[in-house]
Amino acid sequence: MLDTVSEKATTRSPSPAWRPAVLLGVVLTLLYGVLLLFDLSVPQPVDHSRYMDAARSFPSAPKDPIFDHQYLRIGLTGPTSAAMKVFGYSEVTYHVFPVAAALLLFASVYAIGVLWFGRLVGALSAAVLGCVGIIVVGGTELLPDLPATGLFTAAVALTIAVREGLLPWRRLWLVVVGVLMGWSYLTREFIVFVWPLVPVLLWRRVGRWEWLWGFVPVALTGIGETALNARLYGDPLARLHAGSGLGDLPSRPAVAATFHDLPLWVYLWRLPQQLARLPEGPGLLLLLALTLAAGVFVVVRRVRGTATVSERRVGAFALWVMLLWVPLTLEGGVLDPAHPKLRLQLLRYWYPLFPAFVLGGVAALWPAARALRLPDRRRAVVASAVVSCVAVATTALAVIGRPGMPGWAGSDRVRSDALPEFRSWLSRSDAQTVWVDTKLFRILPIYFVTPTGHRIWHGHMRPMRGARQPPVGDYVVAYSIGSNACPRCGDTARAVLPTVPPTWRPVLTSHDHLLHVWQVA
Repeated sequence: MLDTVSEKATTRSPSPAWRPAVLLGVVLTLLYGVLLLFDLSVPQPVDHSRYMDAARSFPSAPKDPIFDHQYLRIGLTGPTSAAMKVFGYSEVTYHVFPVAAALLLFASVYAIGVLWFGRLVGALSAAVLGCVGIIVVGGTELLPDLPATGLFTAAVALTIAVREGLLPWRRLWLVVVGVLMGWSYLTREFIVFVWPLVPVLLWRRVGRWEWLWGFVPVALTGIGETALNARLYGDPLARLHAGSGLGDLPSRPAVAATFHDLPLWVYLWRLPQQLARLPEGPGLLLLLALTLAAGVFVVVRRVRGTATVSERRVGAFALWVMLLWVPLTLEGGVLDPAHPKLRLQLLRYWYPLFPAFVLGGVAALWPAARALRLPDRRRAVVASAVVSCVAVATTALAVIGRPGMPGWAGSDRVRSDALPEFRSWLSRSDAQTVWVDTKLFRILPIYFVTPTGHRIWHGHMRPMRGARQPPVGDYVVAYSIGSNACPRCGDTARAVLPTVPPTWRPVLTSHDHLLHVWQVA
């Protein structure tokens, strides 16, 4: 889909015209960082806390791991372990790598848009992607999908800069591209499906032997992981074996019914179906449709030999989408509906596509709007207005929501301060033992220390199970009942504490009424 002229990329000296674009990118990225820091998501007692456990025992396996494939994703657990050595089992450790990766993703999307289409497309694409609800939440959650996406998107941005001849020391940057790709694989294995985009972008733009500068770091990543797995676990292909068995992991019947033995069209329609359930779904579906339509248009134009450079660039994003959509859809149920390898109803599995169709959709809108039969002066203004309106509308739907679908701005997942409030109370109380449900038991230790890891409470925590009851004088904590701040915590708390005994004395209710503490009397 791209220009395949045989001339190698030649380095162009930086122009002063780039300074405003760089300055705007820095300002937007800093503002996005502030947004994320003010909307840190509540830690969750499922995969998120398991990655914390894996980081604590890195590089060895955690004691009694539930899922092997999680502690083997050393691209995530390694940096988190390094942070844990400095900040302990704390909020900073939980959030620092995801936030850094989210900022990298935001900056990379902006850079790609600017390099190929200009500041308006770059800024609007970054803003739309950065404000998508699941990206805001995922940008501060300890999960592998968004960090892998950020690392790969950064590799694409650098690849485009090398392709366009904008970077000196080209070989050094090819090494960096290889390192980012290898790191993305160590973070989330199926990111390799979109790797072919990088050689496509560099096709006939680098020398025959220059490929090695990018290939060697990728190869060393695979060799290093194999050697590490062989030494620690006695299986050089431990990650491959763990990942290939994902479809056979046990699932609750209600969960299994959502992705096992479904009609073919359900698997083929997974991505748009799940996007439609988001408040910003209409805008995202429009951008996805524009990206795919642009891809078809470019293929036709390429066959006729009439595709322009800007059209081929838009077509690259359709290729990016298809590189992941095809294998994920096949593995997610098309090939074997009885044993799907992936639960594609989880939108985080589709994260690597989001930069592609947001950039592709915004970029496709621009020439489409300019194609209107208007005077030249008005054409650019109208095109800018159309692109801006779609971007602003999509962002507004994500933040504010629409009828029946509230946006992330009002979500307890990013707004609840109940757990930090509990920590403040705990530091002042004389509580020696607190009792919690088994889900809250997994995340509450993060709040026994300050955000940077200094211990503020030295008491004991006990899980509430079955008929085991807390003795008089101890404290009981319940959190997120009826809220999406921590759904598993709320459901488990309701199960073990259907009613509060009238003799228990309430001692704390958080300002958002999501957390309650009683003293047993």
